[in-house]
Amino acid sequence: MSNQANFIYQEMLAQLMLTGLLINTRNSDSYSCIDYPRITFTTTPLVTIRRTAWKKALREMEWFMSGDIKCPDELMDWWDGQLGYGNMYRGGYSDQFRKSGHTYHNQFDQVKYILDGLKKNSNSRRLIATTWNPYDMANITTMNNNPQTPSTCHGTLIQFFVREHKVHMTVYQRSADVLLGVPHNWIQYWALLLYFSTHSNLKVGSLMWIFGDLHLYDELSHIATAQQIVQCTPFENPKHEIQYAFSGEHLLNCPKFKASDFSIEGVIPQPIVLTRPKLLA
Repeated sequence: MSNQANFIYQEMLAQLMLTGLLINTRNSDSYSCIDYPRITFTTTPLVTIRRTAWKKALREMEWFMSGDIKCPDELMDWWDGQLGYGNMYRGGYSDQFRKSGHTYHNQFDQVKYILDGLKKNSNSRRLIATTWNPYDMANITTMNNNPQTPSTCHGTLIQFFVREHKVHMTVYQRSADVLLGVPHNWIQYWALLLYFSTHSNLKVGSLMWIFGDLHLYDELSHIATAQQIVQCTPFENPKHEIQYAFSGEHLLNCPKFKASDFSIEGVIPQPIVLTRPKLLA
């Protein structure tokens, strides 16, 4: 069976280049789409037609799930120039997941809340987590004393549903950079789905993805890479499923999310597209 994520990714890029509206944004002009249809994945959404740094993406999610606001050294090439003093990301993903609340007061652990809810009240329609604290997002650059510090883009709203002993997760992403971010975000939240389903003794259902602003930057390197991806023929390769083997470590009264607990069986083929576009601040 062919990799579903590759074909979805190609179609997404083609639609942006064909029908995306060119607008001016904080970073650069971009081709934007605000009505892209919801996507549903029932298998690991690993894009292999281009290089996807899935191990590094999971290490980033480990950071977010740890509650630590200091960026790990191995992720600095992704975050350099965007952080506060001492490479801290105040008010960012780690704060929102594990310490949400108005500027560190009335802190609330959303990860623990979701795990408890999946175990004790699985039919609830209130199993919702968010990385978007309005006060923190409005003041994120001030909090970090850096005008380049980003507000949270993905995980803006995450809702969990349990149906027939399976966990289904819906993710709303307010701002989606289709080249640099999206393939990594898909794999991060699929791993998060595995984490929550495993630790609530439920099966994996589906990952449903909703885009706010899906965009492709109008930069030569980005357009050239997108064209290369769209024009090539995806290879026929088996699905690559992420496996999760919990190592038994706990953090903040919850099972610890560790990138090293995840693996992908089989050999991932050499990607057709190797070019890495220029990162926009």
